Amino acid sequence: MSRYIAIATIRIEHDYYNPSVNRFVSLQPTPETKELMKRRGVMFRAVSANEWQWIMLDDLPGFMDEDVLELSMIVKDPCFLQQIENKGYDLGSLYKFNIENRVVEVNANYVWKKETNGQKLKDEFCRITLKPVETAPEKLRMLRYPEFTIRFSSPAYYWEYLCVFRDENDMRGKELNLKSRENIMAFCPPEKYEKTTFGKNVWRIVSAERIRLKEHYDITIQLFIGTRLESRFISPPQIGKHQSESPYTVREVCVIREQ
Repeated sequence: MSRYIAIATIRIEHDYYNPSVNRFVSLQPTPETKELMKRRGVMFRAVSANEWQWIMLDDLPGFMDEDVLELSMIVKDPCFLQQIENKGYDLGSLYKFNIENRVVEVNANYVWKKETNGQKLKDEFCRITLKPVETAPEKLRMLRYPEFTIRFSSPAYYWEYLCVFRDENDMRGKELNLKSRENIMAFCPPEKYEKTTFGKNVWRIVSAERIRLKEHYDITIQLFIGTRLESRFISPPQIGKHQSESPYTVREVCVIREQ
């Protein structure tokens, strides 16, 4: 009796998340690849939130050596581009990942190459091109099916805090100080911030170094004015919440009550 067997697997990993599963990303074969799969008797299915498989009945020949498969990577998260290393990426252009070595590392060293042919689909971030190898049933009985991976690295950003005094006459701005427990992070001294709609008495504090972007942080930030603890917990900045004018910077806003 025939049974379904897996002939190839592809995974999308994103280290912004822990575990590295981005549930806003999906893969779907292009219309041309769907037609090719139909002729070869192959199906494409999701096996988890970030993993997909090609499967077929074990009495079918499967893909041929010259076959080329294309998948559209669909992204429904409006902040996705800011959550990955994106230098050189243009939203209006089509890009292709050619998985020749079974793994693509999208990190700070990755070079985005525009595709001159083809048109982007709705919500399509990029297109993935690969050649299935050793997919004939007799080969699969001897070898493990090929596994392909695209791994996105999150970028590092400066943390910027705008401290807004409710009392515009409060003169304690220079005494502001952000501290992390166990001194995991260091922050620069406060500076008066003029380019804002939050009021006239606003001070800006920025981290001394860039911090790797994550969905959640195991870190506690506290705000002091002089030696006095003003706030026991200051939220880490989040992508998309506040817009900073500075490059590679995420912003959070703190409101300081009147004395």
